[in-house]
Formats: sequence, C-alpha cells, structure tokens
Amino acid sequence: MILDAYFVDQLDDKLLDNFHNKDLFDEFLQINNFTAKKNSYIFIPKTLSKSDNESIVIGISGCDEVLDWVELGSKIGSKLKKDYELNIISINSNIDSYSFEFGLKLSAYDFDIFLSKKENKPKFSIKDSNFEEEVNNKIDSVFWVRDMVNYPSLTKTPEFFINKVKELISNVNIELVVYDKNWLIENNFGGVLGVASGSIKDPYFLVGKYNTEAKKQIALIGKGVLFDSGGLSLKSPSGMETMKTDMAGAATAWGLITLLAKQGVDIGLTVYTPLVENMPSGTAIRPGDVLKMRNGKTIEVLNTDAEGRLIMADALAYASEFNPDIICDVATLTGSSYVALGLEVGAVFSNNIELANQFLESNKLSHERYHQLPLEKQYKKLIKSDIADMKNTGGSFGGAITAALLLEEFINDIQWLHLDIAGPARSRDNDPLTPKGGTGFGVIGLFNFLNSLN
Repeated sequence: MILDAYFVDQLDDKLLDNFHNKDLFDEFLQINNFTAKKNSYIFIPKTLSKSDNESIVIGISGCDEVLDWVELGSKIGSKLKKDYELNIISINSNIDSYSFEFGLKLSAYDFDIFLSKKENKPKFSIKDSNFEEEVNNKIDSVFWVRDMVNYPSLTKTPEFFINKVKELISNVNIELVVYDKNWLIENNFGGVLGVASGSIKDPYFLVGKYNTEAKKQIALIGKGVLFDSGGLSLKSPSGMETMKTDMAGAATAWGLITLLAKQGVDIGLTVYTPLVENMPSGTAIRPGDVLKMRNGKTIEVLNTDAEGRLIMADALAYASEFNPDIICDVATLTGSSYVALGLEVGAVFSNNIELANQFLESNKLSHERYHQLPLEKQYKKLIKSDIADMKNTGGSFGGAITAALLLEEFINDIQWLHLDIAGPARSRDNDPLTPKGGTGFGVIGLFNFLNSLN
C-alpha cells in the first residue's frame, strides 16, 4: 500500500495544493494542533488527498543532524501499523532521505523469539529508493548484533554463538577458523584460559578473514564474555541482570565484517573474538593469581570482575603478530566509560592522534556518537603490580583509561584504536530507535571508519 509522506518545514500553499478543499484541510491541521516542528506528524484522511493514497504530513523544522533524521524515521515507523511503501514528497525543504529510511527500518526491530504469542510487525520500504540495498545490509548487521546480545546466556553457549556466526557468513566470502581449548593451551592464551576456568563451558577463539589480498589490512578484536558473573569477585544480583550483554563487542565484530563483505569494501579485515564465560567455582581464578599472557607478559588479577581486558590482551597480542596496518578493538569494557560519557556516547582511545581524528571525522555524519578519552601515561603507575608486570585494575578513578593503558601493552606499537561501548551497547529505554536491550552500537561507527580508509 502506498503512503504519501509529505515533509514540511512550514505550512504553506505548496502543501495545501496536494489536497482537496484547502480550507477543510487547513482546518483539519489546526484542530489537531499540527505544526511543522521536527517529530510532529499527522495522518490525513484518504478522502482529502488528490492522489487517492493514504497520506502523512511530517514536520521537519529543526532537523539539523543525521541523528535527528534517524530518530524521525524510527518514530514514524513505530506509528505505522500496516505494510507501507512510502512515497517521499518534499515540500519546499531538503530531506536526508537516507537517514530517514535507515531510522524507519530500525523501528521494525523486535526480539520475540521467547514469546509464546508473536505479533507480525509491519514491513516498510521507500518508493524509488536509491539506498535500499545498503540500508538493508546495515540493518541486517545491526539486527543480528541486537539479537545476539538479547539472547539469554543459558541459550548463548559458545557453540550457539559459533553456529550463529556460521549462519551469518554463509552467503559471503569470509573464512572462519574456530580454535578450541586445546589450541588455546598450546598457544599460551593465559588470559582467555584464566577467565574461562570457572565455567563448565570451554572457551573458544574465532578468527574471521575478509579480503586478505587488499592493500590495507585491519585487525579487529571483539570482547566475547557470554556471561559475566564477576567470577569470585562476584557482582551483585542486580549487577548481573544485564551481563548477557558482555559479548556485544564480539557480535559487533562479526556484524561489521559481514557488512564489509556485502558492501564489497576494498579493505582487508581479520576479526578475532575470544568466547568465554566468567563464572565462580572451585576451579575459578582467585584474586591475587598471576596469569601469563600470549606475549609472555604477566598480569596479577586483583579483581576477577575486570576480566574483559584479560581476554582482549591475549587476542591483541596474537593479532599484532601478523603486523596489520591498524589494530582495533571493541568491547563493553568498563563502567567508568559511561560514568564519564553517559549511556549514549562511545569512548575512543588511540595511540595515534591522526587515527583517532580520522575515526571521529568519519562519524561526524552518523547517528552514533563518540568522544575521545586520553591515554594518560602517568596513570600507568596505577596498574603497576608488586609481583607481576602489571595488575588488572587501577582502582576506582580513571577506570576506562587504566583499562585502555593495560590493553596498550599488547599491541606491539602498531597503530591502535580502542572503543569502549559499555554504555551505548545496551539501551535502558524502550524507544523506537533503540528498544530496550542490545542496540548494535559500533557496527555503523566502525563501518564508517573502515570505509574512510578505502
């Protein structure tokens, strides 16, 4: 069914000309207190339209940024209760139809796998869209990440995650290698093995390769803690409620590599995702234990709930051995990052100012928000251990920075970008753009960045 969508930043005769009986139409708008301000909308009876289609008038005055258009699209999508093909009509205004279409399709997300009664969500498309394939590819990756985050950890075993990755990449040119616990032991992945030691579920290490012949090669590590109880440094019950989210980095990495392959971006990307559970038991690592990492450095584990940096350190060390041009990582790493930046902004760290600036510049026209935090070198003293090369926590203050400084010890001086998405990886509010649960944050930001390197 066609829905004529009129975008207006003011009410004038150009809009009225599209409808029968201008006086009646104008009165209809006034009775419903419609203005042209952004996020305002009104459905118009079919009998008033000259095109004989159903119509909606959408206010866009004040839509200045990409986020405004994406939010507008998601809001409109949440109000549509039928399958529609939107015919976009601009009335004396400029429209960011790409961002609107992206937001419109984001609003269709629904995680209903565990509901006994499921509702059919309406489907939307944009008539004569120039962006449909790219938008759909991005939506598919974002929704896959959301699904993986939203699966409960009882379901989300390492084997389950691996099978989902295999399904995701089945129709694209990505090579997957799955390494098991024996390989991790043989290859000295002390951090991964240490964190996983308290769980009955064995750890795995996944490697995905795309476009290995490309001139520029990027490595991306994604944190894959499928459930984080805190280990023997046990979280509170409320603190554990959302810890199925702690593998969002790993999901983001796989969503991204699949998107790159679908879009045919001429960048080489190798993804590394360690998969573990952090659980308390008689075999779990204890506060005060020392782990020897892949690159031979040692870490004193003072808090078993600071586990993500331990598995990431091993993966970073391993990835750096292949000398990529740039090494990146994405992780729900620290609560300190969202204490600093709030719940909707990702933290960016880098050992190279030009690299950080390029990432931020590539996302200026994005609905995802990022801000750089410093790798403050004087804080290295906070992670100095008395008995090992370093310790895994630097205390209460500057926690996102000290975690990043620890990771920096494992990159072998390669250009490096670290994203801490602990805040924006999960939505606490049930709004159309980011319904409660996984958000898929990071897929678009990293795609924009890697595409800018092309």
